Amino acid sequence: MLQIVQEHQVLAADDAAHVLYVDVETRSPASLRDLGVDRYFRDNRTEVICLGFAHNNDEPKIWTPTNPAIPWEFEQASCNTHWSLRAHNAPFEIAVFEHILKPRFGFPTIPLTRWRCTMAQALACGLPGKLQRLADALECAFRKDAGGTRLMFQMARPRRARKGENASNPLYFDDADRLQRLHDYCVEDIRVTREVDARLPQLSDTEQQVWQLSCKINDRGFHIDRALAEPARRVAQAAAPEIDAEIAELTGGAVTTINQVARLTSWLQDQGCILQKLDRKAIERQLQKNDLPPTVQRVLELRLGGAQAAVKKIDALLARAGADDRILGSFRYHGAATGRWSGEGFQAQNLKRPVVDDLDKAIAAVATGDYQHVKKLYPKPLAVVGDCIRAMVCAAPGKVLIGADFSSIESRVLAWVAEENWKLDSYRRYDATHDPRDEPYCITACRIFGKPIGTYTKDSPERNIGKTCDLAFGYAGGVNAFRKFSDAFTDEEVKAFNKDWRAAHPNIRKYWYRLDKAAWTAVQNRGRVVRCGVVTFKCNGAFLQLTLPSGRKLSYPQPRIIGNEHEQHVVFSDNAAGQFTDCRHGQGAHGGVWPENLVSGIARDLLAEAMLRIEVAGYAITMHCHDEVVAEVPEGFGHLDEFTKLMTRKPAWALDLPIAAKAWTGSRYTK
Repeated sequence: MLQIVQEHQVLAADDAAHVLYVDVETRSPASLRDLGVDRYFRDNRTEVICLGFAHNNDEPKIWTPTNPAIPWEFEQASCNTHWSLRAHNAPFEIAVFEHILKPRFGFPTIPLTRWRCTMAQALACGLPGKLQRLADALECAFRKDAGGTRLMFQMARPRRARKGENASNPLYFDDADRLQRLHDYCVEDIRVTREVDARLPQLSDTEQQVWQLSCKINDRGFHIDRALAEPARRVAQAAAPEIDAEIAELTGGAVTTINQVARLTSWLQDQGCILQKLDRKAIERQLQKNDLPPTVQRVLELRLGGAQAAVKKIDALLARAGADDRILGSFRYHGAATGRWSGEGFQAQNLKRPVVDDLDKAIAAVATGDYQHVKKLYPKPLAVVGDCIRAMVCAAPGKVLIGADFSSIESRVLAWVAEENWKLDSYRRYDATHDPRDEPYCITACRIFGKPIGTYTKDSPERNIGKTCDLAFGYAGGVNAFRKFSDAFTDEEVKAFNKDWRAAHPNIRKYWYRLDKAAWTAVQNRGRVVRCGVVTFKCNGAFLQLTLPSGRKLSYPQPRIIGNEHEQHVVFSDNAAGQFTDCRHGQGAHGGVWPENLVSGIARDLLAEAMLRIEVAGYAITMHCHDEVVAEVPEGFGHLDEFTKLMTRKPAWALDLPIAAKAWTGSRYTK
């Protein structure tokens, strides 16, 4: 049975005596998946079916809307600081209280500081977020009822009207037998959540603050320009049929829409054009050839223009935007194994950077909503629409956006943890002088090509090679890693770059193997703390834990060793299928996984601490994307210098790490 040692307790002993576990079942014609939590609960057709709750280890109880009495436990949780509420995916329950239970039934306000989330605890341990899979991974005595889950989904959505029924209002399965079974299911969920909470370590004080800030940012949301998004969707919708009609004619009906990837791949193969992928890079590579038949070339051009079409992205944006033109709930706490956030619904963390020369002109054209007008100005209308999506995120009236992102943060952190001192010195020098000859990617290029430092500047094409090599080879990557960023060189040339990059970074190369050895040494010697530079490994119960300089731990469930005396790797349990997709099912964590994980984790901790400082300083954060923070502030508030200083203030655990950031401000998110 999976056992977890609880080393961090947020609540004091007397607080732990008063924990209220809650679980809510709802129903609505609105789609939670399409609209998101905020719009789902703002829909006045959304209803609470039942509320399950349990105080400490008491038997769970059920409250229903037919009962006018508010359970005394919620009054205590509202006014007594010694109480806390626990739920799995607590933001859902928080939204239920805010939008339904409080305004419709008079439930008290529960401060955000009282809430704890068992899903957040699970994700922080590298375990699955879904309660059913989590209970299986933890081998809990209580498990979710699969039949009850099916019943819940059945009762959460309207049913078809029967003969003679009035279908003007939503109709549901709400007979006494189903309701009782749903109540039993809710009670069982409470028991599972309570057992999961007992087994999982609580978030540390700092991480609890980060989780609370994440909730605030999601509840605040970011503003969108509906006046641009809606006409942009009309342009995209008008363009698609025309493209589909032309491609159907060119292929003789073999392909009828631009999105039929399998058919298109097969047709191209019949024409002698063999492609493994039909993404932008692969198509651009083919279009560079001079011997393509005209029909194949035109089909590829249509696919290239159509593949960048943004209809689905704009649909998601408009579906999630509320009446106030704000999109809420877009960031999932600890969505990645290293602690970084992932996206929910409209993927604000994956917005294409515009490449059109004059973005303002493109916005003005797309804002007309006239496809023919846009087509006259741009040969690829859908690509231009795609360029405008990022600009659809904007400041609300009377406000501006202010943001900053860390400069080359992963390259800096990797050099720091591996003690690649020449690289650290180059970053410090460049931060102080901003001399283009001191730019670290230029220096990397000089070392790769064996040229004197200062030979290349930011305008030199070799500089981009230095950058690409840093991104591709920093985590023990090779040709395949390089291909994610560039197709400009032959495999043999890339192999030569890789060899020269590794020669220029001897400490980083050594650190890969030191980390790998430290990891499997810790697994072989359970309970022993194995240090490797600024981080440590330790097998703690059922986890291999990697402790970052901040003190936060990355957890790898149920590790074991595979291999032989010459080569060994750590593999994680298959039944904990959660966030480690690159290391499970026998693949093992090789030398490149560990530096990627710890560098990503450290970069995340730097961002999280910066977010806490920025929020306290009065900058209302609305977005954060990888290594960037964006706030929405009143016009005239704040200053770029102050924002940069807040972003780059060094934590006590990284005083010798060179940190830099570039701030910007504007009405649109176009950087």
